[in-house]
Amino acid sequence: MRFISFVFGCTAFAVLGCNSGGQSAGQPTVGSAQASLISYNEAMQRPVAIGDATKKCREKQLSSDEVVAELDGHLDQMYRKCVVSEARRGAVPGTVTIDIAILGDGSVQGATVSPGSKRLQSCIGDIVESIRFPKFAAPRMGARYQFHTS
Repeated sequence: MRFISFVFGCTAFAVLGCNSGGQSAGQPTVGSAQASLISYNEAMQRPVAIGDATKKCREKQLSSDEVVAELDGHLDQMYRKCVVSEARRGAVPGTVTIDIAILGDGSVQGATVSPGSKRLQSCIGDIVESIRFPKFAAPRMGARYQFHTS
């Protein structure tokens, strides 16, 4: 079995108001013609619109099961296209970690793949960039996903 484990965690950030669209504050999103994949850390440092901070509402994020389901749906593609290709060229790390910043509209704003060669990181990053997660009420969330390559 290629997928052995996963880790999910939401990066802490202040969310005080209601934002119905999870829109970023004027920042291009990955997948648009204006942007390319940025790192997870850079994405999480970008401002987001939180809406009216006087409203009392909950900023629901995706559950770990929802995030894992989307990423699991692309795991075979990551393995076939990236891991197998990289294994032919040299060593492949035993575990790959993907940190992902996901906007409330379900788009991937940024991701960091580690460890591995730049080629492996770029290949997996290209696949992650194309993933559309379900929409959620918070402006943004962070997630960590790991898989074993052996």
